[in-house]
Amino acid sequence: MAEAKKAGCIAGAVALMGAIGALLTGIADFGGLFKSAGDSPPGSSSSPAAPGATQPQAANTPAAPATVYYQGHLEFGRFNFDLKPPKRTGDTYVWGGGGVFESYHDAAKLAVWTSSGTPDRAACASAVDEQGKTYISGTEKGNHVCGRTAEGRVFRLDVTGVAETSDGGATGDVTVWDK
Repeated sequence: MAEAKKAGCIAGAVALMGAIGALLTGIADFGGLFKSAGDSPPGSSSSPAAPGATQPQAANTPAAPATVYYQGHLEFGRFNFDLKPPKRTGDTYVWGGGGVFESYHDAAKLAVWTSSGTPDRAACASAVDEQGKTYISGTEKGNHVCGRTAEGRVFRLDVTGVAETSDGGATGDVTVWDK
């Protein structure tokens, strides 16, 4: 009998604590009604997050668009896409010609886009993660070549022309996104 009475007291205390918590939450929410227009909106915390805590992104908030680092048309030679504008620097570059694109000295990982449409930054990054290589062949006019530079920039080459011989160059429109 003493055990049952003790269990009843504990259950009552837990229920009382829950009611007090709900009351305090209601008071805090009620206080939020009297904030000025410049304050944070009701339901948001006005105090900074604890160190190391991350704020989850709202479910309906779109991700920030990728920022373009460089965009332009290139007559293909040897380019380092970490530079703005892309240009040859020493032995680290991407070369394109005769349907081939090749990365020298870890300038980039490359992948031909095999799906329909034009890939955006996220799609190119995914393609490189799945199939990135330093040498790709068989590219044709109209192909999209995705890449990731040594410094982590994602880029897309929209191939506008390919020479018939392996020593001829390629032409293309390039978009390089910020890291």
